[in-house]
Amino acid sequence: MSLFADPAERFAAELRLAEERLRAHGLGGRRAFVALVRHLAARLGIATELWPDGPDAPASARLESIPLSPDLDLFGLAYERFFTDLFKGKRGQYFTPRPLVELVTDFAQVRAGERVIDPTCGSGGFLVAAASRGADAEGIEVDPDLAALARLNLALHGASPRAVTVADFFASEPAEAYDVVLANPPFSVDIHRPDVLSRHGVRRARVTSDELFLRAAVRWVRAGGRVAVVVPWSLLTGPAYDDLRAFILAHFAREAVVSLPEGVFLPFGGTLTRAAVLVLRRLPARVSPTLCAVVSRPGYETTRRRFRRTEVDEIVALRLHLRGAPYARAARVHDPPWVPEEALAGNEGLGVPRFRVSERARVRSGGARRGSEAPATVLTLADVDASTGEFMHATVKSGHEVDGLVPVVEGELLFGRMRPELRNIAVAERPDDSLPTGLVASPEFVRVQAEKEPDFLLTALRSSFALPGLAATAGQTRPRARTDDIAALQLPDLPEALRAAFDAELGRVRRERRRLRQRLGDLERAYEAYGRGEIDAVALSRVLGESSS
Repeated sequence: MSLFADPAERFAAELRLAEERLRAHGLGGRRAFVALVRHLAARLGIATELWPDGPDAPASARLESIPLSPDLDLFGLAYERFFTDLFKGKRGQYFTPRPLVELVTDFAQVRAGERVIDPTCGSGGFLVAAASRGADAEGIEVDPDLAALARLNLALHGASPRAVTVADFFASEPAEAYDVVLANPPFSVDIHRPDVLSRHGVRRARVTSDELFLRAAVRWVRAGGRVAVVVPWSLLTGPAYDDLRAFILAHFAREAVVSLPEGVFLPFGGTLTRAAVLVLRRLPARVSPTLCAVVSRPGYETTRRRFRRTEVDEIVALRLHLRGAPYARAARVHDPPWVPEEALAGNEGLGVPRFRVSERARVRSGGARRGSEAPATVLTLADVDASTGEFMHATVKSGHEVDGLVPVVEGELLFGRMRPELRNIAVAERPDDSLPTGLVASPEFVRVQAEKEPDFLLTALRSSFALPGLAATAGQTRPRARTDDIAALQLPDLPEALRAAFDAELGRVRRERRRLRQRLGDLERAYEAYGRGEIDAVALSRVLGESSS
């Protein structure tokens, strides 16, 4: 019986062992990769003329133990993880997560019998998704090693590996137009070949791959056909892309624009680069309202390099929305702005009364102080528990150590303006009663001093309704919320009497949670002290018996 219940885990483990065995036989890097590809190509019945040139794996490497199943998406994440010298961030390429592949393909409305091309196909994820929907899928890939992976991927899923051609898309001409172009083209790679640039009407000395891809796509898709691509966030917001956005509007109708979170590529060998999905229909075509949507939680953690699923999966929810299910963070908008968060601002919760934060609180930033001899409790962004809105840790500093920090009042709200999607928003208070009463905080916090009902205001600021209103910070790798934007946020309100009762109950629950957290800390510290011999069993018993009131 296998030790791995998850077939993907078994595949990953076997691939890891295969690389070790190949290395033991003197095959490393690309030689090991080629040996493995040739072995798998033979098992999948791929014609030998499509194999990469290179060594064969010795029988003693026991590669036949690697399981092959069409139920798995084997060739994106797994190969990147174990052959990092070949594929990690190469020429702006990031492996597209399988959930994102399915979402983009759904948005493109790929249908049986259509001709679909991915001109920068990488390991072939979009080709597999299109073929699974009955389309005639073809791919172009400039990197022969990635093309080999795409062929394996297609063969594994019952499609023809001959559908992948090794070529430079930017220097290629289509024999005829396609119904759909699907792609996650290389991000922000400078292209300066004069022949390529002149081919696509570019008069500058260089252009990024993002811009050139969309200019080239016009020639590859028929009138009324669709282009569905993953693009860097800067393409929607950066001034350098003003001309490209004008070009897009001149040649395409926008069918959908989807905001993706920072780190969407991180568990798949990528970086914190933020991205978006852009779905276009080639003019002339019937124009309908643009679907604007925001995905913040894609079903996996976006702050870790290892893939880890999460309970909330907004990619699945958005795919279901395309089939008629409700999705709160999507709306169809006529002539929308390029940033989905801006398009959605004010469209959520129609009929629900709203209040402006500046109507209920003083919102301010700055006010750093100079050093004082009195010790102070220092609160930083890293100390916030984003799931509860509490400071879990703090340090004590004095003198010039607190230079540049901001004095804060216990009980006011601190809104972390760096990367507001992390929800570093908490009540200013000491995590432990033993800490100094004087509080100072990082200048990255905006101070929000509620006139009344602070717990209700904290809940509103930490809710999903706040982030879309901060779209003015978009376009930076690590966006910061502006003080004026926080003050201008409009959030769902409650009737006055209900709001007061809601605030009182929130405050009671928060105080009880804080008391229990501190009590838990006391018990844990007492046990540690007992284990070090600092207190005896009698003293430990006294701690245990202390009133929890």
